[in-house]
Amino acid sequence: MIKEIIGDDFMDCQKVKKICMSRGISQKEIRKHKLMEGIGTLTVTNEDGEQMWLWFNPSEIWEKYK
Repeated sequence: MIKEIIGDDFMDCQKVKKICMSRGISQKEIRKHKLMEGIGTLTVTNEDGEQMWLWFNPSEIWEKYK
């Protein structure tokens, strides 16, 4: 489910959650699916100290960027 949304790229976790919730998926279910599907998280910090959390499918990212 989350893998299908993310595809082979990085995606802001807030955007992923918004898409999931628009499909009627609860926060609890999102967390469960994230773990079950092995979705990774990458934290990015800009020069102002603001952070963004990106979700990704490790196997797809590896194939895309190797």
